[in-house]
Amino acid sequence: MRIETRRLTLYPMTAGDLQNAVKDLAAVVRSYGASTPYIGFWETRAKRRLYKTKGELVRKNPRAWLLSTSWLIVEREGLVMVGEAGLKGPPAARHTVEIGYGLLEAFRNKGYMTEAVGALARLAFFQPDYRVERVTALTLPDNIASHRVLEKNRFARQPSFGKYWLWEREKRPEDTPEGVFY
Repeated sequence: MRIETRRLTLYPMTAGDLQNAVKDLAAVVRSYGASTPYIGFWETRAKRRLYKTKGELVRKNPRAWLLSTSWLIVEREGLVMVGEAGLKGPPAARHTVEIGYGLLEAFRNKGYMTEAVGALARLAFFQPDYRVERVTALTLPDNIASHRVLEKNRFARQPSFGKYWLWEREKRPEDTPEGVFY
């Protein structure tokens, strides 16, 4: 299983991948035929917690695997991991899922995350076991690059409270599953 965009391939990590990534993310990335650039200690430490949490979600509800896992984002031309993205579990109230994402600094401002977020939003809308009508995201007010990614993917900023801005994209008739499942 994978998603292909114009320049990227997104691979959903299996429960085993998530477990292995806690110890050696580079080995997991290599298993998909790609390499990973240097990732610093603090980023790796945070990722380990994320992989443990996502691994537990996937094991508890295998049907929701694609909505719960971390997706490796690989640049097809260089076969290098440029970042990760993922949905944060099966739909909650109002048939809503939340998306989160991160791009390694060397690969920012190239449109990669715009491609990846668009692909994952479409994937969410066409899950056979779940009804998803909207995808949300949270950003910090000063994260202009993330705001642009969401705006380009037709997310609209919603009234927000607290330190995060809330963004929402509803499923539209022009959303189709073509180009999503491979």
